[in-house]
Amino acid sequence: MKRMIWCTITTVSLILICTVVSWGYDVVIFGNGPLPGKPDNQAVISQIDLGQHSVTPDEWEKWLSQTSDVMVLPSPEEIKTQYDLLKKIEGSGKTLVASDLLDSNEKAVFTPYGLMSSNYHTVAVLNFVGDVITPLLDETLKAIQKENPEKILAIGTEKNISRLREKLSTFQDKTEFLEREKIEKGFSQIITITEKPVILFFFSSRCPACRKLRNEITPPIFEKYKNQVKVAYLDYIFSQNYEKLVALEEKWKIEDKTSVEIFSNAGFVTSEDEGAINTKIEKLIQDTLSLSESDKKKVTGDVAGNLENIIFKRFKGFTLWVVAGAGLLDGLNPCAFATIIFMVNLLMVLGHSRRRIFEIGITYSLSVFCTYLLLGLGLFRIWQSLSVYQVFSRIIYGVMASLLLIFAVLSIKDAIQYRKDKKETEFSLGLPKGFRVKINQYLKKSFSEKKLLVAAILSGFVISLLEAGCTGQIYLPTIMYIARQTTSFRAIFFLILYNIFFIIPLFIVFLGVYYGSQSKTITSFGRKNILFSKLALGGLFIVLSLLLWQSALS
Repeated sequence: MKRMIWCTITTVSLILICTVVSWGYDVVIFGNGPLPGKPDNQAVISQIDLGQHSVTPDEWEKWLSQTSDVMVLPSPEEIKTQYDLLKKIEGSGKTLVASDLLDSNEKAVFTPYGLMSSNYHTVAVLNFVGDVITPLLDETLKAIQKENPEKILAIGTEKNISRLREKLSTFQDKTEFLEREKIEKGFSQIITITEKPVILFFFSSRCPACRKLRNEITPPIFEKYKNQVKVAYLDYIFSQNYEKLVALEEKWKIEDKTSVEIFSNAGFVTSEDEGAINTKIEKLIQDTLSLSESDKKKVTGDVAGNLENIIFKRFKGFTLWVVAGAGLLDGLNPCAFATIIFMVNLLMVLGHSRRRIFEIGITYSLSVFCTYLLLGLGLFRIWQSLSVYQVFSRIIYGVMASLLLIFAVLSIKDAIQYRKDKKETEFSLGLPKGFRVKINQYLKKSFSEKKLLVAAILSGFVISLLEAGCTGQIYLPTIMYIARQTTSFRAIFFLILYNIFFIIPLFIVFLGVYYGSQSKTITSFGRKNILFSKLALGGLFIVLSLLLWQSALS
């Protein structure tokens, strides 16, 4: 479902990086008659074809093949009688919307909804070909809500139109309904989307501080001005958004860059101060609203100049210490830390030799280093373009957070048990001796020494993929430079340097856990302060779990 939706957004969304003639744009809806000619109105950015035409299927297919910027909303009759033609049209690149048509596996046959946009102002389109509202609608409406469209067009039938109005009640001020049975011969209608001044909100979805500012701190101020400005949220882990951000930073000559940056035609806000950012945003909005009409109509982010040269210039301005420092900061990775702490503790609990634990820990750390280096050499773009990235990363974060929470509960339970019994044996995290023997016997049968190393390599690989979004504003231009200048020794050297310092925090955590458990002083202190040690370990697991849950749920 989500994969299909994102494909629709990518292929159908007509984002025009230019200024329209009027302060808004038009979408033409037509159907139940002859095929229209080319629109005379220059403000028309797209057409919505309701089908039911008085032409042959071949003539309709030919017209669609020669017409760009058109979305097809087939009628129930066409679904039944011309299904093969519709699939052929879809295969040629046109988007067909059928919001309630499911196959035998309860999956959408065509895309559940379509989007058309200009200057970040969006129209969402729904088309219901049956009389029954399917459960698919609820998930579709959640996806549409995230797009925050200016207008929703919903095509229904006589039997479901009332239910549709009820389901879309939260959008009633922006939704227009059409009933199939009431579409007249030669029907044609124009929907005009009034554009508002645009505020561009740049953030990283892998940055906890960014997510808090976006989801919790700034919404009240944007809600206050929701009828006067349009806010577009751009995640700069994606290269196209990062390029826009770089262009705007260059245009406004920004020196103090922050993880969240907000722009309009009137200026910018670069701040991570939760207490002051809304005051700055409000001033930016008021300055934007006070602009002349011609300045308001300018497309935000339309920056002249050679963007590639700007990024290269920024890359060439890096020093060894800047790159090393950025790598060190990016290496403070709670998921990687949690994984290696969990792995070392689990292997110790299961009774593996210290040499084996050391080998596996080093293998895991080197796997993280190599994977992140390879991502920097070009694979990052491929990985981040996959629609499965966000879903997969959230699942892994959730699983790891759950395991850490279980370990935290067991550790706290051990502390309570020790406080009550004053005994050091049979702790939950220690596992009963008989149970530990059985696990070891099972592992020896099921996993060879090589398989344990393979597991460590795969773990490092997966964790690195999940953390690939936290590249910051140092790693991204380096990646983009290396993608275009693969023979540049300086770029390759910087990538290696960055990743060496990126891996240092992980090595420190691993060696701290490994040698800390071996140190006689620390071991002696732990035995003398079992209650404190268990509570501290439980607290560490809780903190790491909360950090991962934040990434999984945001």
